[in-house]
Amino acid sequence: MASPSRSARKTTAADKPTEPADGVVSMPAERVSPRSGIPNAHGLDIAGRLKLLKDAFEKNAWTDSPTHPALAWVSKANAFASKNRTKLTKMLIGLVIIAAVGYFPVRTLLQTTSTEAIINARLITLRAPIEGEVGAGLGGLVVGTQLESGAPLVKIANARADRGRLDDLLRLIGQLEGERAALTTRNQDLRALHADLSDQTQSFKEARERQLDARIAELKSEVAGAGANKAETERALARAAPLAESGTITIAAFEKVKRDVTVATEAEAALRHRLAGVQVERAALARGVFVGDSYNDQPRSSQRADEIAQRLSEVAGDIRERDVRLAALRVELAEETRRYQALAGVELTAPVRGSVWEVLTAPGETVVRGQELVRLLDCSGLVVTATVGETAYNHLKIGDPARFRLRGESIDHKGRIIGLTGVATAPANLAIQPAALAKEPYRVTVLLPDMARAGQCDVGRTGRVTFE
Repeated sequence: MASPSRSARKTTAADKPTEPADGVVSMPAERVSPRSGIPNAHGLDIAGRLKLLKDAFEKNAWTDSPTHPALAWVSKANAFASKNRTKLTKMLIGLVIIAAVGYFPVRTLLQTTSTEAIINARLITLRAPIEGEVGAGLGGLVVGTQLESGAPLVKIANARADRGRLDDLLRLIGQLEGERAALTTRNQDLRALHADLSDQTQSFKEARERQLDARIAELKSEVAGAGANKAETERALARAAPLAESGTITIAAFEKVKRDVTVATEAEAALRHRLAGVQVERAALARGVFVGDSYNDQPRSSQRADEIAQRLSEVAGDIRERDVRLAALRVELAEETRRYQALAGVELTAPVRGSVWEVLTAPGETVVRGQELVRLLDCSGLVVTATVGETAYNHLKIGDPARFRLRGESIDHKGRIIGLTGVATAPANLAIQPAALAKEPYRVTVLLPDMARAGQCDVGRTGRVTFE
């Protein structure tokens, strides 16, 4: 058997509030208080009581305040929000998403962008520095080939290059080298002869010195003997003088003794003079001067050695003169060799990193000096050629930052404005002429260093430039 409390909570369909067509909720008569007109909450659960309080509030708002339309509008709005809370929430979330998604397109529309933009690069034209025949290496060079700086491109050989001056210099250098070799050999022979003559002179000098030393010794001995003889005659004269006074000896004998003293004295003096002469000759020989009766101050060998020494000096001067001429001719030969090599053949290399844009000749073709051979794209300095409207052009200046995005990609490449040509004629050394961009007449050139560092050379690809 159910408890009274549970049976009290049970309600029937007749006990549930009814909602008339005008939206006002009514309660059964037994649930309405007779004094206040407010339904009786006895026997209702929590949900029923909350519903009862809400209905009472709405009834009072509609019936008790008919003179406040604003409050009535708020009450209606609250009632509408309570019934459609989920729908309103979804609408609010949708509005937020629409605002967030629409911000970026609107922001893009407000930025200054280009009408047209295309990747461009400077063209470098390589010309033939000499006339000649194009080598076979050009056959492997095709349009679009990527090249690093210094890569070989084409060789030109000139079989008719003038080498007359080069041959003359070679002949003259060969002649001078032959003369120098002959002078060197002659110099060596003269040195050997001079050495022999010097040895002869030295031998003669040493022999003469010994000879003079012997004669000096001999003369000194003779002087000593003459001195002794003189002394003996002087003693004999001293003995004969008293005898002659006494008449013991004859006058003739006394005169003979006196004559012997005079002869001995003169003989000693003559020997001393001869000794002095020999000593003078010996002293001169010590100084290298030969003194004699049958020759001058030098012997024949010494004179011949002096002549050879003079010729040696002349030959040495000739060798030095040949050396100076050879040095000057070798410098001229090196310059002429470089000139001839530059005229006889040359190999052209890529001046910058880039790619082949156009090949204007073929292997085996004879070209003249200054003829165009190959055109290269300078991929080390990629630029973007863009066109803008007049209003945007008037707000741009050199050095302004810019961003370039390739069509179909989402990566921005940073750059800066380096050229504002407007309606003037743009530089003609670009791969794609700015005149090809015809939507707007105002042209802007933007440098893209990051694309150049990345090694890209996508000349001709289009995109959009955004000016910050």
